[in-house]
Amino acid sequence: MSIKPLCNNCGKELTEFGAILLSTPDKENNVKKHHLCKECYDELIKRLQI
Repeated sequence: MSIKPLCNNCGKELTEFGAILLSTPDKENNVKKHHLCKECYDELIKRLQI
């Protein structure tokens, strides 16, 4: 059984590849990883006007 992560923005299960958003490192160089579905990724790009 494969792992199907949830979108950290909308909560939907990712049924296809989406995006991964990495945070900036904290004082101990730890980075947080966030999964995004394609729809949330597209919305983020629109908001950032990239």
